[in-house]
Amino acid sequence: MKFHLLGEKAKVEIDIIAREYPNSFDYWDGNWVISNVKVEIPGYYVDFIASLRTDDIRDFLNDLKLMNKDLSGKAILKNLDSFIYFECEMDKLGHIEWSGETCYPTGSGAVYPLNLYQINHI
Repeated sequence: MKFHLLGEKAKVEIDIIAREYPNSFDYWDGNWVISNVKVEIPGYYVDFIASLRTDDIRDFLNDLKLMNKDLSGKAILKNLDSFIYFECEMDKLGHIEWSGETCYPTGSGAVYPLNLYQINHI
């Protein structure tokens, strides 16, 4: 599964590669997925592997669907290890303002704050 956040000059791509613990029946271990994260904005490019949780992705998708239905609201994609943090909010005109940050490697890597401006395609 692959999903994109696209703007005029910005692109975020998250590609779900595989389950991290495919043989686990435990809720906590079974919901980790290995993902390839790519962010391209003018002057910044990053491409790294991150472990994400399926419930974080599900919650983000549900919040985006609610924003689309209500034409207002906020959605956040974050992960437990702080590799990524993306936040979007829809204004009264239907424009979506994005911000976020990436950190790789987690815990000791460079943190890069992102202002993705308006991304109108999800």
